[in-house]
Amino acid sequence: MENSEFYLGIESSGLSGSVAIYRPGQQITQIELPQQGRKHAQTLVAEVKNLLEQLNITARQITGVGVSRGPGSFTGLRIGITFAKTFGYVTGCPVLGIDTFEAIALKSPSEITETWVISNAQRGDLFVGKYLKIGERHWQNTSEIELRGIEEFGISLQSSDTVSGPGITLLPDDLPSDPRLLQTEFRTPHAAEVAEITARMMQEHAAKHSPRNEVWNLVPFYLRKSAAEEKWDAQQNS
Repeated sequence: MENSEFYLGIESSGLSGSVAIYRPGQQITQIELPQQGRKHAQTLVAEVKNLLEQLNITARQITGVGVSRGPGSFTGLRIGITFAKTFGYVTGCPVLGIDTFEAIALKSPSEITETWVISNAQRGDLFVGKYLKIGERHWQNTSEIELRGIEEFGISLQSSDTVSGPGITLLPDDLPSDPRLLQTEFRTPHAAEVAEITARMMQEHAAKHSPRNEVWNLVPFYLRKSAAEEKWDAQQNS
């Protein structure tokens, strides 16, 4: 019997973004959002509509929505999560926030079983997390995502380490060790992986008879305030 479940994935954590629909057991359909800085709000509605029309399905046929929750761009994450929650509220389908770094780890080459994932945290820092492959298409965070200085993290790397994520471009060229730095095509999060993780998580919860829905309480994952917020706080304190 043909699978009738459709999972919508939204990725807007960086300068570029994407939307995808995953149907378990079948090919994922993905659309890249036009690279207009972080103005994803102008294109998300239109591109999701295009995606639904490509597959000849309606919004109410979506089984669940997964959205990248960070780390990432303050503005991009807010736009993606706001859209996902609105979509879930209107259609009645559940919404999940998906770890952006887990979506990146899922893109790793098949022979990789453990990897650091890093991205730009601005002000000379990186967001850093470590992930372990625990199943054929299943990765798990083995250390809390944290802020680390670019130079300090680079010095700490060992030759046996693998590193992925958009933050690789910030690492110095003269690293003391020779870790494996994954190529560009493995570093960027995409909606296809977000949708796939969403399907797996929702199916796991359904099997345990514990449905999960974050449509009311989902917020972006931030480790610290934005530069504008920190500046505002400093002005108020002074």
